[in-house]
Amino acid sequence: MPTLIEESLMLRARYDEEPSHSDQVAKLALQIFDGLRDSSGSTDRHRELLHSAALLHDIGWSQTPDGKGHHKWSAKLIQEQSWKNPSKDEVRILAQIARYHRKSIPMPEHSDFQALSGSAKKLVMNLGGILRVADGLDRTHTNRIETLSVDVSEKEIVIRVQPSGVWDAERAMFETKKDMLELAAKRSVHCEAARSS
Repeated sequence: MPTLIEESLMLRARYDEEPSHSDQVAKLALQIFDGLRDSSGSTDRHRELLHSAALLHDIGWSQTPDGKGHHKWSAKLIQEQSWKNPSKDEVRILAQIARYHRKSIPMPEHSDFQALSGSAKKLVMNLGGILRVADGLDRTHTNRIETLSVDVSEKEIVIRVQPSGVWDAERAMFETKKDMLELAAKRSVHCEAARSS
């Protein structure tokens, strides 16, 4: 049986015309996840789900050439896929993580999110929050952020990035998209360039 990541890569190959972006988002998302792991109680399977969602977050572009609503299309394509590895519950979680990579965070009127169990909602908030930030940090689709590290304290999370060149667009989009992670982590989230050694 293929792994979740192998299945995700096969699905992405059918729909995503810019895999370099989702590869970069996946790289940054996993670095953030690993930096938060000790404080979040996350598991290896949670990491796989985040990796999968990051690889698939933009497949909805294939259904909407102007990009409008592509996050919802990504969720729909994930849910309609005939998966072998993830359970039905995991597919619903995966779809919702991808769905919230942009636009609004979960709202009371979002029926697919509200249908999840309490623990699944919490997982979507956490992993979706990470994905939003990682996607924001590749706003220009130019792999501007080479790597990052995470510092966690009781009051805040600081993500220190190592950019190659100007990263104003990434910094601005980070500020727009950090909301969901702040709610999930119950801490303020900040981003700054790492000091050169």
